[in-house]
Amino acid sequence: MKGFWNLVGFEYKKILCKKNVQVSLLLSILITVFSVPATLLGDYYVDGKPYESNYEAMVKDRTYARTLSGQPLDTGLIMETVNVYAQIPLSDVYQSTQEYQTIARPYSLIYGTIRSVFNTASKRFNMEDFQMLTEVQADDYYNTRHEKLTQHILQTHMSDKAKEQVLAMDEQIKTPLTFSYTDGYTRYFVMINTLGLFSAFVTAICVAPLFSGEYTSGADQLILSAKYGKNRLIGAKLFTGYSLTAILGLAQLALAFCLSLAVFGGDGGSAPLQLHIILSPYPLTMTQTALLLTVASLFAYFMTAAIIMLLSAKLKSPFGVIVLVSVLLIAPMLGSVSEQNILLYNLYHLFPTQMTSLASVVSVIQYELGSFVIHPYMFLPLFALAVSTLLIPFAYRAFNKHQIS
Repeated sequence: MKGFWNLVGFEYKKILCKKNVQVSLLLSILITVFSVPATLLGDYYVDGKPYESNYEAMVKDRTYARTLSGQPLDTGLIMETVNVYAQIPLSDVYQSTQEYQTIARPYSLIYGTIRSVFNTASKRFNMEDFQMLTEVQADDYYNTRHEKLTQHILQTHMSDKAKEQVLAMDEQIKTPLTFSYTDGYTRYFVMINTLGLFSAFVTAICVAPLFSGEYTSGADQLILSAKYGKNRLIGAKLFTGYSLTAILGLAQLALAFCLSLAVFGGDGGSAPLQLHIILSPYPLTMTQTALLLTVASLFAYFMTAAIIMLLSAKLKSPFGVIVLVSVLLIAPMLGSVSEQNILLYNLYHLFPTQMTSLASVVSVIQYELGSFVIHPYMFLPLFALAVSTLLIPFAYRAFNKHQIS
């Protein structure tokens, strides 16, 4: 066993001593550190003039939200928000009015949550509509939300069993929702998908030479002609690929999460997901959602590493591996698939870069295998794990049976 770990250590040294790998790892850290607070750069403009910096705006809005955190988002708070917004005079840009900045702005996050329920496919519920919201509509807010979600679910092509299970989940959501500031978590939700693509590229740069690098250097002739030890070496390479992927993925996810909460605030961990996605049927908190998204992303990284290692064992150049993996990662991000085609929609979200999206992990559309209905946040990591496991023997065999020239 000691010999195996020596081989693993040797593989790590081969990878980490390369300049391009070192540069990629450094860039990965720098991009993560820069990207998380990137929205705070620059200024917030009113009437074409800088009003305050984006950082000052975030701090101000966070302070406002914290004063309202813990209050139930019920008829009273809804009408309180309507009343302060009703004081805003007609304006092309209502954010430029003094009434908005001094009276209504503290309720801006609540305003965004409320009005999204009243948006329709044909008409956006704008600020003027919101000013005229009645107490009857406020009383019926959660019924309106449930009816809108129900209509959406019933219009999908899921089975009746899947529809029933999704609606049953929605019944578990406790209403009225308790308002809380959650921007630290929502920033992480956005960043995890963006950084996931770059993390996959870094993984490709590190892992692509595992097997194909031996072809270009000619070391494959020595390795594959050995009577003993080549099987252990191939196993060490596979272990190195997966373990390095786990380390890189966890490090980047942990860094993005900690930075998001440190910069934007760690409030709202126990807040309901519906404060971010009001029509989500999942009875999850922000912390639970962050954990599920992290797990799905980590397994997506594993699947990516498995594909990279298989290509590395089959192709003669690490460059070719990186090119093919880049196409696999980027191509799905250039299009979309309608929910009306359940099969294609679910297959589309099985691509690695789609697995790291919150929209995929908590999608209303369920995965159905026979009589089983599986939530996306469960199916995606299980699928990635299955693919990662199944590709191991193919990568092993591809290198083991490689013909020495």
